[in-house]
Amino acid sequence: MAKEEIRKMTGVLAAVFAHTGHISKEDAKEISGLDDSTFEEAYQKASTIADKVMKAPGNKMDAFLTHYAKVIDELTKSFDPGYF
Repeated sequence: MAKEEIRKMTGVLAAVFAHTGHISKEDAKEISGLDDSTFEEAYQKASTIADKVMKAPGNKMDAFLTHYAKVIDELTKSFDPGYF
């Protein structure tokens, strides 16, 4: 279970870079190791993050970390609470 959730986190992270043109969408999918439909879900989340970051005033990295942290929180809900 945790392995798949970590792949999803990796997929969202890689897809943000694909969405912003730094790598190809195919490269992001390969990096994530996700199947097509699960990667598309990750790509949609990444698209939302990228849009919010581009619209955010100030430091873009701070905005990215804020929005990516929400994805991490969502995907780690099932993990042992003693670790997070």
